[in-house]
Amino acid sequence: MNEFTNKLIMYHQIHKMKRDGWSISKIADFLVLNWRTVKKYLQITEDDFIEHQASQKHRQKVLFFGI
Repeated sequence: MNEFTNKLIMYHQIHKMKRDGWSISKIADFLVLNWRTVKKYLQITEDDFIEHQASQKHRQKVLFFGI
């Protein structure tokens, strides 16, 4: 499976766990994610999640050398 598919499965797993009564912190601990990430995924729709992932794929990455 590719990375996008894995993240989509994770998105659905987060929503399933929340429907099953898991708390945000327990989901985060179980999936080894930050609780803010779990909270963000619970607040967005599947279409918004897919759109966000597509935009991340094409963003320009800049290497920064701090002084």
